[in-house]
Amino acid sequence: MVAGVRRVTGGAPRGEPVERRTDDERLEEIALTIQQFAALDFAARAGVGTAGDLLDAVAAGVNFLGEELEAAYQEIEHKVAERTAELDAISKELAHRVLHDELTGLPNRTLFWDRLSQRMILAQRRHSDFAVLFIDLDKFKLVNDTLGHAAGDRLLRDVAWRIRGALRAGDSAARMGGDEFVVLLDELDTFEATLGVINRLIEALGAPYEIASTRSTVTSSIGAVMGTDGMQTAEQFVAAADAAMYEAKQRGPGSFVFYDEIREIRPVDSLVHDGPPPSFADYRSNDNSGHRA
Repeated sequence: MVAGVRRVTGGAPRGEPVERRTDDERLEEIALTIQQFAALDFAARAGVGTAGDLLDAVAAGVNFLGEELEAAYQEIEHKVAERTAELDAISKELAHRVLHDELTGLPNRTLFWDRLSQRMILAQRRHSDFAVLFIDLDKFKLVNDTLGHAAGDRLLRDVAWRIRGALRAGDSAARMGGDEFVVLLDELDTFEATLGVINRLIEALGAPYEIASTRSTVTSSIGAVMGTDGMQTAEQFVAAADAAMYEAKQRGPGSFVFYDEIREIRPVDSLVHDGPPPSFADYRSNDNSGHRA
């Protein structure tokens, strides 16, 4: 037997014992084994006789190569699986970041717009009502100016956590930007059900916060709009809730207003202008006192 070549006898010879085959038949079997390796069939083995001649050495070398190829292929498959899992996790993380607010973890306006639009499509097929709330913190700028932006960020995270805790299963909250949040209340059977959620939000958001080692109270103004009466688009819905919130802010910290209360002075058609909906500044009146605290 050729020195340095390990004999492999794991595979059964094809047909007759190796010793009874011609050299051409043995060469053909070795070639076929190599072809099977190329087809990723690593279970194939060339027959190795007991004579220890040159063809036995070649067959043993081919079998050894098959084992090495199988090990390498399995390692590659393992690395590909690991990399695929990593890429899948990265893809999911990127998709989450695209649709969620980085600071609070809440859905962002893009995801909220989609959920609201879908709910409006379902409105005619469902007997239950739904509502949109627009929430704006009162005097948030004062927190940033006096305690710093880090304290402001901590406050926004706490607000998001409290909003989640006040909602029911099936409701959805989102951060629109700055200190503005929106909520989609689904499956509302009565007007009182909406009032119940709003009162829970006001109570939760009005409780004291621990901000920069200081116990502070920060209230919120809330505007609400129910059903699809007169609303044709998600933009109109959110703009109506925003207009109601703006009215609530004028009435004093911690107030809430339903859009129906101001519908006559702020009709739906006056709320939304042409163009995309990235900012709600255009939806507000041109009154110079319209700056939000």
